[in-house]
Amino acid sequence: MATGTSNSPHQPIDTYTHLAHLLHSPAPDSEALLDRLYEELLVRESRAYAAGWRDALTEARRSGPRG
Repeated sequence: MATGTSNSPHQPIDTYTHLAHLLHSPAPDSEALLDRLYEELLVRESRAYAAGWRDALTEARRSGPRG
């Protein structure tokens, strides 16, 4: 169940609550709704990709030079 809370400063509400809001908000047509959902997907995918790179770089710095 969505609680509406999140620890991330970029996500004031959790994913399920936000997507539910998008799905239940009025859209002029189905294409506009799909555009909204696609845009949200791209934003979240970009954040996840960036977070993965940050994690990988942090881990590489921790392990130090190899050789």
